[in-house]
Amino acid sequence: MIIPAADNMGLREVDAGVQIPLACNANDKGSLFAGSIFSGATLAAYRATERLFASRGFTGDIVAKTATINYLKRIVTDGLAQATPVSEPILKPNGNYTVSMNVRVVDADNMCGAELVAEFILLHKKNG
Repeated sequence: MIIPAADNMGLREVDAGVQIPLACNANDKGSLFAGSIFSGATLAAYRATERLFASRGFTGDIVAKTATINYLKRIVTDGLAQATPVSEPILKPNGNYTVSMNVRVVDADNMCGAELVAEFILLHKKNG
């Protein structure tokens, strides 16, 4: 899947998560722009959610429900957003699944600069 905004920001998926390059996303203070950190973290969470649902054989459209971020320290190198599920997906009475993801955005020294928690919904596909 191609997301033009992510391409414009230079966000790249790597084995460990989503790389957020400083060169394309620096603010006026020489650190990663907060919006770029949020975008990279959200993309990492979304991709991890896709992989989790696929591994369980669940299909449907994934949408973001909520996301909250805490900025802990400036990141003055490229950032790396790494997502892990909080728990297994939960089946709701309406047939949708929900899952929450934790994301750590680290700098080149693996120091955490931001933490995001996001909840995603897998929309139940209706037949017919």
